[in-house]
Formats: sequence, structure tokens, C-alpha cells
Amino acid sequence: MLELKNICVSFRSERQDKVFGHTRQQVLFDVSLNVKRGTCLGILGESGSGKSTMGRVLCGLLKPDSGEAILDGVSVYASRAGRRNLQNKLSVVFQDYTTSANPRFRVKDIIGEGLTVRERRERGRLERNKETAALLELVGLPADFADRFPHELSGGQLQRVCIARAVACKPEVILFDEAISSLDAHTQVQVMDLLQDLKEKLGLTYVFITHDLTSITYLCDDVLFLYQGRVTEYLPVSRISETKDEYARRLLESIVVFDTETSEVAV
Repeated sequence: MLELKNICVSFRSERQDKVFGHTRQQVLFDVSLNVKRGTCLGILGESGSGKSTMGRVLCGLLKPDSGEAILDGVSVYASRAGRRNLQNKLSVVFQDYTTSANPRFRVKDIIGEGLTVRERRERGRLERNKETAALLELVGLPADFADRFPHELSGGQLQRVCIARAVACKPEVILFDEAISSLDAHTQVQVMDLLQDLKEKLGLTYVFITHDLTSITYLCDDVLFLYQGRVTEYLPVSRISETKDEYARRLLESIVVFDTETSEVAV
């Protein structure tokens, strides 16, 4: 459903003359991936690995130097039609829910941003109050939260509102960029359970960007390890213990205990 082919991205180096400097720093090197419909791909990497840059390419915010991003057989950056196709089918949930939600908006207005996108695509008006109540129920919040402001909610509740906003426009794919990393461990599990439930109910496809391998093993079907802008390993989560990649094994061994007799992994 979603594919990257040999993506390369570089940025102009900051430590050079602003007029005559032409040095560029490579951030992604021939990155390729393929996300099957109805699955969740985890993209795992430490800070500076290039995973957020990859996320920007995936959601149409950054045209790569070379390579191709494809959604449902349509090239994203080749034409305006490709961009529209992406905008109609993909939503994003960001890490910092405090800045991605306007503090002056009520919850119904935040969710309304997603409903506006849907109305524009469907060229019709929605029953906003009814839709908002249904979306709040879908993410496990009471309908009367619609009139609250962000500062009146906990971090987990506000991120649920941001998830409701992402779902409001009826996407086929949702990109999560470190979407649970700012939450405490207990809330992280609750939100991941919610995401699993939504994926099954709505037939969604996920791309889950994170630096936390534990959340990958909990939520994702496949995992891509990214190190210094290069894919070092790409395999099903069910076979993660079979990795031969040094970077992947170092991350894996930091959170799991290997049973030497059975070769099983306990997370």
C-alpha cells in the first residue's frame, strides 16, 4: 500500500558560507520499505538516525533528492494528483500533543480540524456535534469532553483527542511520529491498546516511528531498523530474535532476556 524506493535525502550544511557554500550533508541513503495494507510497520532508530526525516518524506512534507514514494500505486511527488492522493488517505499523530493542539481551541474544535478535511473531500457538511461525540467515544473519552480546553486534560487524554482528530478525516494510513514517547509507561500501554483496537475496527494501516523497541514488539507487525540514515535490518517482529545485524541485536538485548535452552525471547 505504501512504498519507498531508494530514497536519498540531504540538507545544506549550516557551517558554510550562505552564498557560495554548496556542501550538503546526507541524511538518508537509499532507504526502501513496503507497508502492506492493514499492517503496522515500526521504524526504529536512535536520535539523529534519520527516522523523522523519513516520516516527513512519507507524509508529503519533504521531497527527496532521489527515489520515489508511492501510495496505492500513485507516486506522491510526481504530480499534484499524487499529493492530493496522499492528503486524502494519510493522517499524522505527532509526539508533542501540547503544541500540535491549539491551546485556545476546545476539544470539539481540535477534532473539527479533521472533520473539516473530511468535509472538503466529501464536499458536504457533517453533523459536527454528533461526529465529535462518536469520535470521543471511539477513543475512550466522554462526550462532554468536547467543551474542554487542552489544559484541562491529562497528557494521555489530550493525545487521545489528537488521535480522534487523525481518525476524523477517515484516513487509510496513519503515521505516528514518536506519538507515545512523552507519556508515562502505563498510559503508553493504554494508548497502544487503543491503537490496536482502532486498526482492527477501521481497517487502518500504521507507520509507527519510535526509538523504543518495547513499543515495536507490542504493536507492530514488521520492524525497520534505521542507523545513521541506512536500513540495517528489516524483518517481521515475530522473527526479531533472528536478526544478525549488530545494531539491531544491541537494541534487542537491552530489553529482552534470551532463554539459551529454548532460544525464545521474553520481552
